[in-house]
Amino acid sequence: MPSKRSIAFVANTSWSIYKFRLYLIKKLIEHGFAIYVLAPRDPYTALFESLPGLTYIELIKFRGKSISPLHDLQLFRELTAHYRKIQPDLIFHYTIKANIFGSLAAARTACPSVSVITGLGYAFSGNPLLQTSVKTIYRRVLQKNAETWFLNSDDQRVFVTEKLIRKEKTFLLPGEGVDTGTFYPAPYSIGDTAIANAVGTDTVTFLLIARIIKHKGIYEFVQAARLLIQRGLSVKFQLLGFFDEGNPVAISPAQVEEWSRQHNITYLGHTDNVTRYIEQADCIVLPSYREGMPLSLLEGASMCKALIATDTAGCREVIRDGVNGYLCRKRDGADLADKMEKYYRLTPEEKRQMGIEGRNRIIQYFTKEIVFGIYLDKINRLSRNPSHPS
Repeated sequence: MPSKRSIAFVANTSWSIYKFRLYLIKKLIEHGFAIYVLAPRDPYTALFESLPGLTYIELIKFRGKSISPLHDLQLFRELTAHYRKIQPDLIFHYTIKANIFGSLAAARTACPSVSVITGLGYAFSGNPLLQTSVKTIYRRVLQKNAETWFLNSDDQRVFVTEKLIRKEKTFLLPGEGVDTGTFYPAPYSIGDTAIANAVGTDTVTFLLIARIIKHKGIYEFVQAARLLIQRGLSVKFQLLGFFDEGNPVAISPAQVEEWSRQHNITYLGHTDNVTRYIEQADCIVLPSYREGMPLSLLEGASMCKALIATDTAGCREVIRDGVNGYLCRKRDGADLADKMEKYYRLTPEEKRQMGIEGRNRIIQYFTKEIVFGIYLDKINRLSRNPSHPS
């Protein structure tokens, strides 16, 4: 009997494996694959490392925020040693350092690999020298992959237009997938009598779920809150997410505390269980400057919540303007406020229908089942052993 095919997942944090890919990994194990996860150890590692069928390998040399050539060389050598030992049939790399040094290590050890571009991030929006350097490296590295995947067509277009990769070696993945059972319709699943309680009240709650950094549009959210309060609307503004210390565009806890005092912004802290907060909100807001595929919008839509987000990469993939939410201009708190007021003025039935349209869109395009089916098909096409697992 042939041995099991093995698939490796390589990421900059164990948290991202747990948050975005655990369902996928469990389903692959059910289908007979041996799974390797290579990532730095963090508080989330223990939540999956003892899973039968999964082998966890701690990456000691992965320093996500370091730009040291020495650290990068050490990471390349560490990945090369692991790939040479385990010889996976296919490797998936996530985030920029894994994409670059993992792809090089995979090529060195003759292991087929896929880079998943989960978003362009600060490397493509920071200083011009950094952008040029990253593009030059990507142009040399991505050609070594079997394919490079993107979560939205805008990012794909940037890479193709900049000649970082040939279009025929790219693929568009519809996000990380949403568990539509966990993110249930709320409150419409319990009957029309709940509508008045959810969307017919005088007060409307807007919830922003994101890392607490400038590029998520948090300053614009605060500006919009101030404007809507000045207009005399009965509204609540909530912020849920963790402080990304060390990020070049991080926002400090002191700043958020000041907004709480001055602008009626309620900071809810950080949690891995966002469903209860989404359920209590009326509308999910994300004025981000650019996204890969924003999970907060997908999960909000799955729970029949209207969405308001920036007309930019990632966000426009999820929102049909005027159907399941509204798109606003980037870096424009006044326009965001106008879109939030537009939602506020809708009738209860119009708000209800907007939420239902969002749920329908998730079921049609963005479920975990759809994403798993894509991965399974691609594994069968791209791995060095194309036969079905034993």
